[in-house]
Amino acid sequence: MTRIGFIGWRGMVGSVLAQRLHEEGDLRSANIFYFSTSSVGDIHRDRNGVSHTLRNALSIEQLADMDIVITCQGGDYTKAVYGPLRAFGWNGYWIDASSAKRMDTDSIIVLDPINREQIDAGIDSGVRNFIGGNCSITWSL
Repeated sequence: MTRIGFIGWRGMVGSVLAQRLHEEGDLRSANIFYFSTSSVGDIHRDRNGVSHTLRNALSIEQLADMDIVITCQGGDYTKAVYGPLRAFGWNGYWIDASSAKRMDTDSIIVLDPINREQIDAGIDSGVRNFIGGNCSITWSL
């Protein structure tokens, strides 16, 4: 089962994304792990009422256990964590709402359904970074 780490799920962008993912059932077949930069070890109850112990969003080792990282934490977080995570050898999918990697050549901007073909082609060709077109709640997975 796919392991997804979710960072920034309490903020405006992250909470709306979490709600949409829940409503659409997009994460039904995945194990979701919630990460925090400020409340590590606390308990979070998800939209289904399931309790999760919050993991450390700054722990490269904990993030490296994930197949996918979804972050709505902001550009400073991405700048602090992304490089060390890749240097650690992590080869998962990075899905980010911030602008930090938006213009990087190893990223595809997500404007689904507008560029769904580009997203699918990127996945097929090995692209691992998918970035929101702007820091808003208008994009989806």
